[in-house]
Amino acid sequence: MIQQIYITDYLSDAAAQPVEMIQSLVAQCPALLNAQWTLGPLPPLKAFFNVLMAHDHTRPDLSVSALLSARQTWPAARPTFCLLPVHLGMRRDTFSLQAVIPLVTEVYVALTARLQTHFADDFVIEQDSSQRFWWIKPVRDIQAQCQWPQDCLYQQALQWQPQGPDAAVIRQWSNEIQMLLHQFALAADVANWPAELNSLWFASVGDMPAWQPSVPAIAGQGEVFAGLQASQLPAVRPLSMAACIADKQAPQALWVADQWQTFDWPMLSSALQAGSVSALTLVLPFAERSVEVHYKKRLRWQFWQKSASAETLLQQLEATLTAAG
Repeated sequence: MIQQIYITDYLSDAAAQPVEMIQSLVAQCPALLNAQWTLGPLPPLKAFFNVLMAHDHTRPDLSVSALLSARQTWPAARPTFCLLPVHLGMRRDTFSLQAVIPLVTEVYVALTARLQTHFADDFVIEQDSSQRFWWIKPVRDIQAQCQWPQDCLYQQALQWQPQGPDAAVIRQWSNEIQMLLHQFALAADVANWPAELNSLWFASVGDMPAWQPSVPAIAGQGEVFAGLQASQLPAVRPLSMAACIADKQAPQALWVADQWQTFDWPMLSSALQAGSVSALTLVLPFAERSVEVHYKKRLRWQFWQKSASAETLLQQLEATLTAAG
């Protein structure tokens, strides 16, 4: 039976625009308006990895890129970095990460060719099938640690700059990339060029952490779950969501999905209404943090209580986020 659901939002699409997500979610699953909604201090991925109980907390957490690379079959050495298209909010004295930008195929292909030419002496760049990012293999050993974007949303630049002996190399590459993007935008040779794209983000690819999950079964869908399967995490189970909900003899399971749009909210809504799922914790992206939704089946005498509206719920969450910031 599903006990916890994590929408990882590993590319921060929903984190940058949470209103649409919450409005759609409660429209498809109205029972969640009767749940308790609280602002969590961590983004969904970090909250999820805490459940997996990584043993070594002293090293930088590079689990996301490690999982995404684990699902690939590399002909040679694994990449050192993942490179993502982003929008940086520029101010006079500093800047901050605002969003990871999706690219249409034409833009992705054109950028790939330009990067391969310009940085031929520095690194090998390989495309990813998702066309949301690239894999980078430097021609020499580069010692630098770069955080995953979801951990750095809306934070001032000084808090997430590359670290390590070769951090200056990453900064130099980033500066050159910004000039290339500026040239692309001015040339207008590529149709559908995204005006908000103004930088590419280097994220380090680390080793897989040593995990000991605190739940007996992990099921799900998407790239993060595929990485868990590729890493042969013992708790991973190839179960459908319907099987997780229906099998009352199965151990309580955790479900992980990349995007809220791919999750079957009507199925969950039916399960909540029928009582097949009587208690549930749902972790959703919300800006640079997360929203934790704690649902418990109401007792009969509690049904007189009026449910909150989506608008009221959003106002409460935004007020809490503003106060916490």
